[in-house]
Order: sequence, then structure tokens, then C-alpha cells
Amino acid sequence: MQKSTNFYYNLGYWFLSLIILVFFGFNATYFSIIFQPQPSIIHIHFTLMVLWVMMLITQPFLIKYKKIYWHRLLGKISYVLVPLVLASGFLMIRFAYYRTLGDFNNQIAKGTLKLSNAEVLQRSAAAMALPFYYLLTFLLFYLLAVKNRKKTFIHSRFMLATSLALLGPTVDRILFFVCNLTELPFGIPLESMAFFIADLILLLLLWKDYKNKRPIKTLLVCLCISVAAQLLYFTVPSTNAWKQLVSFLMKPVP
Repeated sequence: MQKSTNFYYNLGYWFLSLIILVFFGFNATYFSIIFQPQPSIIHIHFTLMVLWVMMLITQPFLIKYKKIYWHRLLGKISYVLVPLVLASGFLMIRFAYYRTLGDFNNQIAKGTLKLSNAEVLQRSAAAMALPFYYLLTFLLFYLLAVKNRKKTFIHSRFMLATSLALLGPTVDRILFFVCNLTELPFGIPLESMAFFIADLILLLLLWKDYKNKRPIKTLLVCLCISVAAQLLYFTVPSTNAWKQLVSFLMKPVP
């Protein structure tokens, strides 16, 4: 096996670090209050995400130790698990949206905040941009990985990209709850750090492939998708079109 490919065959070890990061990131908002009453969707979504992370960790080890049958079997199981992850993620966004609406309306009722109904909807919709960003980039990278499942070189790189969608919420929570930051220096939005780390990882791996004279197209596609999605995140949520789209998606089910 060529030295340049070792990183991807040892991805399981790198993904194991997600467990430590997730614990620190979600301790304040989940682990420390796990036995307190919470909506069921929170536990359902977290459980499904844990299953996905376990699969993400296991799959590279199955390839490394040539357990191809089990690797393919788990891959097929992901066709069920990922839609459940996405569905629970969407329901979590709905839960957060209505909780945000409620918070704004409570502040308005108390007289501590003055906003029109349109402004409340705009701010609530904008607050959902980040979870939608992670949900949609995760879906896109996963679909590209599945499409190229028979091309190991490409598949492994797209699967790595899916993990970056999990890294983001974890880094955001570590900065906010552990480091007590609400923004980065010079007023830079807090989530920019997770964006920077994800792009830097992709850029370094792209450089590694280029240096080892391996095709860079896959990682270049990942980097372009990541940067394009981030640019949309910083521009679209302030528009009326975004408010209308989110309001439509969040409509109560009859």
C-alpha cells in the first residue's frame, strides 16, 4: 500500500477523536442534563448521530483489515440510517425554530424587545441557517460518496467530507460553552472558526494529494462545495426569500 493512501485507511483513528470533541462540545447542552425532562426528538436525534459516528469510525477499520463483506453491509445499512439522521435533524430544526419564535414573542410580551411580526420571522429564519448548512452539506457529501462507492479513492474522500459537517456543531459548542466566546476577534462570527478548520483540513489533504501526484479533483470539489455553501450562509439568511422558504418549511403539519 502506498504511503500516500495510509491516511484514508487509518481514518478510523482520526474519527475516534470525534468522540472526545463531541463530549466536550455537547456536555453543557446534553450530557450534563441528560436525565432532565427534554423533548423526545433531542434524544432520538442524538442517538441516531451516535450510530452514524460509530459507523463512520468502524468503516475505515473494516477496509484496513480487509473485512469487505462487513464494510459493504454497513454501507447498505447507512441507506436506512442516513435518512433517519436527516429526518431527525430536520425535526430538530423545527423544534429550534418554534422555540426561537417563542423566545422572541415572550420578550416582546414583556416589553424587553420591540420587533414587528415580519422581523420576528426574519430573525427566526436566519437563526436556522447554520443547522440547515450542516444538514445539507452532510447530505450532499454523503450522496457523492454513495455515488462513487465503487471508486475507493473518491469514496473515501467524500466520506471524510461528511465528517466535517459533524465537526462544525461540535466546534461551535466548544467555543461557546467551554471557551465562553460569543464571537471571534474583530467581531468575526463564531461559526467562522469551524468553517476555517473544515476548509483548512480539505486544503491540506488536497495539497497532500497534489504533492504525491494523485488526482486532486475530488478534494477540490469538496473544497468548492464547502466554500460556496459558506458564502451562501453569510449572504442568503438576511434575504426575504430565505424567510419565506423557512416559513414554508416550518409550517405546522395539518
